[in-house]
Amino acid sequence: MDQARIRNRDIPLLCRVPYIMQDVCTTENRREWQRDRMFSITQRLTGMPGGGSVPKGYEAAFAALEELDDAHRKKVLEYCRELKAAERIVNSIPSPTMRTFVVLFYVTGLTPKQVMTELNMSDWGFRRARKSIEMARDMEHVIWRERYYLDAN
Repeated sequence: MDQARIRNRDIPLLCRVPYIMQDVCTTENRREWQRDRMFSITQRLTGMPGGGSVPKGYEAAFAALEELDDAHRKKVLEYCRELKAAERIVNSIPSPTMRTFVVLFYVTGLTPKQVMTELNMSDWGFRRARKSIEMARDMEHVIWRERYYLDAN
């Protein structure tokens, strides 16, 4: 498969944010499962209802929970760093229309058709905007043509 050639160094960072967020969510789900497992083991040890079998894996469950907590902390820190960098990039974009375009297409990951519908853009306008973004050195150097300009008089 042919990879897209872009010059804009900010786009890969913006595109990574949802994937890192997904990693954080996955780790949180694993932590929740492990906590439920610990609760089940505790029930068996204390003789609470639902127990009754010989306790197994108690130390392994604690170790797994601690490992998941560490992994979660690291992923959350990475996500915060990436999110702050992405936020700086998006906030440096002077045009509100361009900011919306960048967030919808590169961060949120909407399809071109969905972005065109949301922003009421033509196919030609979408291609022009995408090309101007991807061929610029970074988001600060994108030349964005607004649809309307106010006359100074």
